[in-house]
Amino acid sequence: MGALAALTGCSVTFPTPTPPPAQAALINGGNDGMLIPLHVERADEDHARLGLPVQLDGKALYMALDTGTQGTRVLKSVLPGSNYPSAGGVSSLSFANGVEILGSSIKLPFSVAGTKPALIAAQAVDVVRCLPNARKCAGMDGYTGEFGWAFSGIVGVGAAQPDDSCCTQPLRALPGNIGQRYLVHANFAKPYMVLSPSNTLTKDYTMAPMTVSKDGTAQWPRGCVNVGGKMTFCAPLVFATGSTGMIRIETDKAPNWTGDGEVGSVLDQGNYEAAIGTGSWVHRYEKAQVTIVKAKPDANRIVVGLMAMQNIDVLFDFANRQLGLYAAQQSERFAP
Repeated sequence: MGALAALTGCSVTFPTPTPPPAQAALINGGNDGMLIPLHVERADEDHARLGLPVQLDGKALYMALDTGTQGTRVLKSVLPGSNYPSAGGVSSLSFANGVEILGSSIKLPFSVAGTKPALIAAQAVDVVRCLPNARKCAGMDGYTGEFGWAFSGIVGVGAAQPDDSCCTQPLRALPGNIGQRYLVHANFAKPYMVLSPSNTLTKDYTMAPMTVSKDGTAQWPRGCVNVGGKMTFCAPLVFATGSTGMIRIETDKAPNWTGDGEVGSVLDQGNYEAAIGTGSWVHRYEKAQVTIVKAKPDANRIVVGLMAMQNIDVLFDFANRQLGLYAAQQSERFAP
């Protein structure tokens, strides 16, 4: 690590990750949308991540793209300024790998692929640490792949979740409403995102209504997962490119065949025949790695991770409060 990091006492500092050149292409002269290439990088434990070059306050930064969270969360140390207007107090976000980040919300300009900057509320992260029940997590030294050596943070472009109101959804804040509707193709061979895709490009997607909260916030649709004939579990169905696993079931009630545990503990993990679905859309895995985790009360979720999204394209249509899903094949066989 010597060439990459400078050690001073117990601290480790890295050069700010250099983003690839920002690229975009108009599809059919812009009539079918704007294509933005994504980049495959390796992060903690050699897991793949999708990278997106962005500009924050005019500075080019390399961020991990996460469809499972909402908001831009960037290391405070890489920002070009220091006295940004406050957008809120300190908040935290925890990840499935046991990492927790903390930081205040600030206001700063955000741009992607040469778009006109939009003022957003983002989290300026100044603490990266492990949760109490995961003391030897990837963030035990104060940094991770997403927050330090591979990327300078994450850009969360997903639907809202009830327990997270930290930050502005950055794509939806872009001018001209170009980020109110977009699709993400997460396949490692050629990952990309399309802003404002035409109906021609999305005609084969199956649409499902998002859940709309009392305050009008568009949240993830409700879906179900079946695991090896052992259980069928229904909850908000989240597609998360920032999650390294395949299918993660977060349930506040332990299945009768796994035994129980504390919040955050893994109740079962194994390769199972599985199926996920929402509305009329169903996708089957002849074998998939499924992890069942004990959740806080009323925090049930089904999280479909990046490895399980290799053959699934996701369309976020906030204008119509719908989620679109497309898979070339209804069934696939894959297990790590």
